[in-house]
Amino acid sequence: MIIVENIVQDLIKKVKVKSINPLDPVHVSNIPGDWRLIGCGNYAAVFEHPGFSGKIVKLYAENRKGAEKEKQVYRLLGDHPAYSVLYEAGERHLILKKLEGLTLYEALRKGKYIPERVIKDVDTALQYAIRIGLNPTDVHGKNVMMKDGRGYVIDVSDFLEDFNCPRWRDFKKAYYRLYLPLSRYRKLKVPRWILERIRKGYQKYLRLSGYYKRKRHSKETKRLANRS
Repeated sequence: MIIVENIVQDLIKKVKVKSINPLDPVHVSNIPGDWRLIGCGNYAAVFEHPGFSGKIVKLYAENRKGAEKEKQVYRLLGDHPAYSVLYEAGERHLILKKLEGLTLYEALRKGKYIPERVIKDVDTALQYAIRIGLNPTDVHGKNVMMKDGRGYVIDVSDFLEDFNCPRWRDFKKAYYRLYLPLSRYRKLKVPRWILERIRKGYQKYLRLSGYYKRKRHSKETKRLANRS
């Protein structure tokens, strides 16, 4: 365990993870040695190392917080087949079970069929989170993964927020009204530039609907509560 801790600390000391825009993926540079970048979110990056079989390290940007909050969520979720497992956590990082597969975003880009069972699995996972007192938030195509026809939620960092998030509902509407009917007749392979235009357009819609204002207010309320 000491060796693992030393390797992770080496990553944290050397790699640079910075969030320029909270609506876009983080910027990553100076990745050390055998580490490999396997994913970027808006607040954190995910790495794997050949010495960590079946594990990943999620490292938050220097200018973003969230590791402690995400650690709390995983401890509440416990052992559930649709979520990862938390092994260890630090001030900026989490060591998690690696979930294999494709995100729904990548499935759309590569033309891989997304079966309805994946959507239902995610619905079941989110209902479970609600039953134990969490509020599934910020669930979308980049935060959901599929493998062998089953669905998994790979980002739970905002499950402690207290506002109503429409992202997964809207994704399901698009899935049932557009994707599922069209995919019965042809293979749907959507170029990245189109997916990014859709992503940016949806962000604009959320901004106009007041989503980001509600999200910011939720975070500010929690910060004030933590100080009191």
